[in-house]
Amino acid sequence: HILLVLPPGKDVSQILYLLTMLCLTCMVLKAIKLYQWRRKLNKALKSFPGPPVHWLFGNITGRGKDLDKLLEWSKKYARAFPVWFGKFVVFVSLNDADYAKAVCARGGKSRAGKGLLTLHGPKWFQHRKLLTPGFHYGVLKPYVSLITKSTQVMLDKWEHLITQEKSVELFGHVSLMTLDSILKCAFSHESNCQIDRSPVRSTGKTQQQQEEEERAGGSHGYCLPVLLHREGGCHSISLACRDDLGKMPYTTMCIKESIRIFPPVPFVARQLSKPITFHDGRYLPEGTLVGINIYLIHRDPSLWKDPEVFDPMRFSPENSSQRHSHAFVPFSAGARNCIGQQFAMIEMKVAIALSLLRFEFSPNPAKIPRKIPQVVLRSKNGIHVHLKKIDWH
Repeated sequence: HILLVLPPGKDVSQILYLLTMLCLTCMVLKAIKLYQWRRKLNKALKSFPGPPVHWLFGNITGRGKDLDKLLEWSKKYARAFPVWFGKFVVFVSLNDADYAKAVCARGGKSRAGKGLLTLHGPKWFQHRKLLTPGFHYGVLKPYVSLITKSTQVMLDKWEHLITQEKSVELFGHVSLMTLDSILKCAFSHESNCQIDRSPVRSTGKTQQQQEEEERAGGSHGYCLPVLLHREGGCHSISLACRDDLGKMPYTTMCIKESIRIFPPVPFVARQLSKPITFHDGRYLPEGTLVGINIYLIHRDPSLWKDPEVFDPMRFSPENSSQRHSHAFVPFSAGARNCIGQQFAMIEMKVAIALSLLRFEFSPNPAKIPRKIPQVVLRSKNGIHVHLKKIDWH
């Protein structure tokens, strides 16, 4: 037997050579796969005409004005059009209620990490089934007292601020109030985050203990100012106990109209787990990224008359009965709709009712909000309003 001993330098160079060839092979295979997928995608996208695309930057920048740009494109390219982020990432923006309905019914994979929001298949179904009972309206009602407490802290801060400033920026305060409420309701944790932002103690109370304390306090423990009806063009404010939280028709209509015009999540992305063919014959292959453009659907003139006008009466029972099932989807729709929408509606009703009992609100014309789409729709320069304390005496 002849033992061949290679010099150390030559041995290392051979290993590097093999690793280089392996990397190049993987890159070539990836490139071939990407090329084949792009050919398949481009073939499907031929039936989806869209705006011009820059060879490197695509046709979207991620800036605040892109929402207005998408709105312009939706008028020219009906139902759906491709939106390119750079050279290799494309979403098919769906701005049609029928298209949105087809995708919501089909489901798909989310593109935002891991968790209930992004799981799919049996694992998602199991997690969703376990969590759904906890968001039932009857289960959430006892949390009104906790949300009320968090809201009162925020309003006390505003009352102090209006003596120091001409206008108040609301977004930061509302965000902290929301965090405070969810910590109280979901974790029984008294965070005090609205005051010093440092969690200090837990309430240590279960939901059953909270319910027993509220029952002991009687039915007059928590009454809310509620916008119940409208007479002679004026909004009348009445007091209603917690049991009437679900019977706030005009307030509910105002909230719905607000989140129609400015949906909290303007764009919901999905990756198709199966090919889909739409009602007009157009189709998309498996793996395509699609986006249900809620912002555009809520402004579709074929669904909404004068869509830019704020009109809560759109959501009256008589005006809502014949509307397309997916014309209004602020919490998405189908099996994967937002599991926390009942909690969100309760929190908004409590916060709005208590705020209107204490303050009059008017916009600051010098600081008009500039919308920008991020994970949620927000204002680039904040939300500045003038507050005036209401004197009920």
